[in-house]
Amino acid sequence: MSVNEVLEVIPTLSLEERARVKALIDSLSDELTHSEDRARQALMRAGLLRRRQPRSPRSAPSTSAPVEIKGSPLSETIIEERR
Repeated sequence: MSVNEVLEVIPTLSLEERARVKALIDSLSDELTHSEDRARQALMRAGLLRRRQPRSPRSAPSTSAPVEIKGSPLSETIIEERR
């Protein structure tokens, strides 16, 4: 989560959560506030952020052959039904 994303979320927090964020930011040194990575770690230690789960890898393309279906193509059927 980037600093900008955190800043967008802060207005949606409860008053108690905002107070925790403010207290944490007030406790950080000027140097720390300029370091996104260290600020993120401090927010994680305070329980205000959690690690993002890695995205699952995309599945491999299918190697199976298309199945022949009788009748008109599905796309044509959908267009006809929308009329």
